[in-house]
Formats: sequence, structure tokens, C-alpha cells
Amino acid sequence: MPQTLKDLGVIPEIKSLSLFRAYTDSIIENLFADSSVRICEHRETLFELGDTAEAFYVVVSGAFKLSKPAAGGEDIIIHFSTPGDVIAAFIMAQPHPTYPLNAVAMGPSRAIEVPKINYTMSWHKETQLIFGIQKLISSRMGALQNQKALLKAPLQAKVASLLIQLAKWTDSPNENEQIEISIPLTRKEIANSLGSTVESIIRIMSEWSKQGFISTNDHYITILRPRALAEFESLGS
Repeated sequence: MPQTLKDLGVIPEIKSLSLFRAYTDSIIENLFADSSVRICEHRETLFELGDTAEAFYVVVSGAFKLSKPAAGGEDIIIHFSTPGDVIAAFIMAQPHPTYPLNAVAMGPSRAIEVPKINYTMSWHKETQLIFGIQKLISSRMGALQNQKALLKAPLQAKVASLLIQLAKWTDSPNENEQIEISIPLTRKEIANSLGSTVESIIRIMSEWSKQGFISTNDHYITILRPRALAEFESLGS
């Protein structure tokens, strides 16, 4: 007999996510009936563009890169989904849904795989839950609009804005106001996210490292001086 999320001890972890804090254990067990935990290694694929969508996902740890291939073959990064994010829920209402993008783990990550039928049987009946997911998507769209608003901004402003946005999804700053971005990022991924070249990103990041604004350790970026990056971000205003 397959283990339930309760057997796996995941229920408290779900309740720690803002989207589910108001729900009792029994309601959560109903929402996540027959669900399983997907454990992904760094760069492991959660699902691919065009795959038949038999399930949707709730991120509980780590992060997943959501992307689409561009005409030139490079990926366009749409969003980085972090704990509490819900991926592909609303397409479950379609008769024969397929995933509209790729989802790849950024570092060791876990997501709860929720069967498609759960959406029609229980999730869509929870008004506050659906409203919460809509807010998540609205926030995601807001980030995309912010990127579009920066199209004509200097590249330094774009990089600073991306790092600050990612930092907002991490834990609070430490006592020195330093913030570690909990998503491992290569310079290429930053370039793909901003529609820039790797060489340009390397130049900016190297300069910021020399000036003590950021540091990088095994692709994990720490913002050492958040106010300095905020000044660069303001160049796009």
C-alpha cells in the first residue's frame, strides 16, 4: 500500500506554506489525496513542454526553473518557482491538458505531485485556495511586467533587479544585511533570463564581486551590499 503524505510526515511542511496555513490536517489530506513527493536532483526535469499533464505540483523545497525554448535554441526563463508556488494547476480544468513549458530543478528540490482529478474534485471548490493561486500567478505576471519595463534599461539595472527579485524569495537577511539567493544560478541562466549574452553578465558580475557587492560560491550568489544593488536597479526607473 503506497504511503500517504501523512505517513511521510509532509503534512506539517505543507501547512507551513502560506497558501495552506488556514486548513486543517483533514482538509489538506483530502486536497492531496493520492499525491506523491517528487524528489529531484540539480537540473533534473520535473516535466517537459508538450508532455501530457496528468498532475500539477506544489513546491515544498528548493526551486524549479520554468522555461520555454526560443527560436535560436536557447531557453527563455519565465519564472523560478520556489516553496509555496503552485505549478500547472489551472490547466487541469482543460479536457486534455499538456504542459506549456519546461520545469527543471535548480539544486536539490522537492515538489508534491497532485493528480489531475484532485483539482476538479476538491481544489477548485476551495474559493480561498483558488484566490491564493491567482495571487501567486498575478505576482509572477508582475515580475514579468517589471522585466518588460526594464527592456531599455542598462544591463546593470536588469541584473540588479533580477537578483533583488530572487532575494525576496529567500530567508531574511543576516545580521550584516547579506542575503544568500537559495537558487544555484549560472551566468548563462542569468543571461537567458534577461535576453543578454553570457560575456556581458560575466563582466558585470565580476566587477560587482571585485567591489564587494556580491560573492559567489558554487553558483550560489550572496548579495553582500543590498543597497548598492538597489542603486543599480534604480538606473532602470
